[in-house]
Amino acid sequence: MAALHGQQNTLTLPRSVEREMSRHMHLSLPQEACGVVLGESAAGGIRISRFQPIRNVAPDPLHHFSLDQSEWIQCFFSDVTIVGIFHTHPCTLPIPSQEDLQALPNFAGMLHTYLIGSPVLSVSASEDSESPMLLNAYQIISIEAQQSSEASFPLSPYSLIPLTLRMT
Repeated sequence: MAALHGQQNTLTLPRSVEREMSRHMHLSLPQEACGVVLGESAAGGIRISRFQPIRNVAPDPLHHFSLDQSEWIQCFFSDVTIVGIFHTHPCTLPIPSQEDLQALPNFAGMLHTYLIGSPVLSVSASEDSESPMLLNAYQIISIEAQQSSEASFPLSPYSLIPLTLRMT
């Protein structure tokens, strides 16, 4: 797995991958959905190429997520580069929760991006239309590497800094 170094500022996500993530989220409702995003480091940012759903095995999947360990480990032994983790907040906005921040050290040494999706609850989608999703992206960095930023979500020794999300 190739390492991504330094602070990135943009996450590029194909709309087809965003639709896969949204579909997985809606099929998992009312539980939290989770998975990994695959891609590569690109000039000035990270380019996502695929989404791999992973089963949520949390004891309370309505409010937490825990990646199925066998599926998680299998991703690391494949020939793809895992660049981030994706999970959903079925009933709240896609911003890091206290639980997300507490669990961040479990992923921070292996991954560089953290994506959170939420259904757009105020829009009633018909069966024929795509179900909308709010999606936020964050870069995982160590506090030592973090430059002063008012828009960060601090957690020692790691922090989440919002990334610009560009759909293609």
